[in-house]
Amino acid sequence: MRLTFYRDAQERLLGFRAEQHTGYAPAGQDIVCAAVSALTQATLNGLVSVQKLPVDSQKDEKKALLEARLGKDAGDAEIREAQVLLRTLQEAMEAIERQYPRFVSILYKDRR
Repeated sequence: MRLTFYRDAQERLLGFRAEQHTGYAPAGQDIVCAAVSALTQATLNGLVSVQKLPVDSQKDEKKALLEARLGKDAGDAEIREAQVLLRTLQEAMEAIERQYPRFVSILYKDRR
């Protein structure tokens, strides 16, 4: 499973893309996949439903894909507001990557 964090020139997180299955265990028994799914979905829900931020997202269950990025019209205040959730996701995912390095990898991609 690969998780890519998008960030700007100031290294503020702008969103993420989670893709592929972890392969830790069969579907329905994969605790690593379940953890990643819960964390990424909760982050997306928080950005959209709680913080009401402009987010572009896509989800494809067949491809094991969930992507969420702040919209291009997001201003500095909205980017700052999103950092709490996005950095929390980053910390949680780094902990999972440390515990399951064969099954989770984190990448960073500069955007904007």
